[in-house]
Amino acid sequence: MPNAKELVVTPSNVNGLISRLLKNEQRLVNLAVRGEITSLKFSSAGHCYFNLSDKSSKLGVIIWNRVYSGLGVKLEEGKSVICKGTVSVYEASGTYSLVCSEVLTEGNGEQSEALEELVKKLKAEGIFDRKRPLPEFPKKIAVVTSPAGAVVHDIEKTLESRFPCVKMLVVPAAVQGDSAPDSIVRGIEYAQTTDADVVIVCRGGGASEDLSAFNSERVARAVFMSRIPVISAVGHEINMTISDLAADRTVPTPTAAAVAAAPDKNELYQRLGMFKSALSDKLNSKLLQKYAELSSFKERMDELLELSYKSREERLSVLSDSIKRSMNKKLEISEITLEKNRQLISALDPLSVLKRGYSTVKLREKIVSDSGELSVGDNVEIMFGSGSAEAEIKKVRE
Repeated sequence: MPNAKELVVTPSNVNGLISRLLKNEQRLVNLAVRGEITSLKFSSAGHCYFNLSDKSSKLGVIIWNRVYSGLGVKLEEGKSVICKGTVSVYEASGTYSLVCSEVLTEGNGEQSEALEELVKKLKAEGIFDRKRPLPEFPKKIAVVTSPAGAVVHDIEKTLESRFPCVKMLVVPAAVQGDSAPDSIVRGIEYAQTTDADVVIVCRGGGASEDLSAFNSERVARAVFMSRIPVISAVGHEINMTISDLAADRTVPTPTAAAVAAAPDKNELYQRLGMFKSALSDKLNSKLLQKYAELSSFKERMDELLELSYKSREERLSVLSDSIKRSMNKKLEISEITLEKNRQLISALDPLSVLKRGYSTVKLREKIVSDSGELSVGDNVEIMFGSGSAEAEIKKVRE
């Protein structure tokens, strides 16, 4: 705790003191500063804000709308300019800026030219030409980024809502500062040792100089050397880095990277529903077609059966007539044969012979065919064609 003799001031006191000191410092009045334009933007009121950057530092610049409209120059990212103005403190936030009143353009800045040369070099090597397709249904997504901030949360939330079954692997990496390029390269290389099938290299938005790590040649080559498809999501829509050019897919934000990496379960459900409906329609159409074919086949079979039945009926009738004729003929033949046999039997019938005047002699119920079988005194029966008589043998002649 301060003692009674110490002076305690507020932030407003400090910022006000610095503001007065700067106003009294003549070396900061009507000052000319050379640098490269970065993080250029305009407010809705028409005021212009950007940074003047060199290799190691940056200075905020403000050009009020009434001044900018009278400059007669067009400001662009990467241009080298000389800005004339006075350094002033914005006491509410304690930040200082060069309030510019005049701008002289000098062409492209050193950083912009170096970046253009690097782009030409890598393009000539084909680093930007390869664009591999992303897997339709990834199992694991490696995210190379800073674990601090909202980026990881945004990607995780988006993946959870779109495709909950996908796993997310966060590979920590510095995304700003001198150590960032090597850190990003190590993160990409580590992702190659995992079972991830998509790599997202990303960070949130920021000033263009804050994205310098993603303009590193080492990062671009690491992206190109990745065996796994890479999605680059660096900054916002107005930013474009070398890692974006080298990646297989470039999107404006980390959330958009999650959308590009994973399918939407709702769309998949709709597709499944469409496939189911199409399959059902196709099956119904096929069933109707087969039913029509079966009906046609049945009609044809009925016709063939009817023809076959008629043919068989006609054939059976012909065969029946033939059999009848054959049987009748055989009956006729049999009747003739029977009649002949009857006549023959009749002719051979002893009774018939007897009726023609012959007779038969029986001795003790046995027909006598030889006179030697008889003896004098035997009683015999004589059979005639009609009737019989008994007699006694008086004499036997041989």
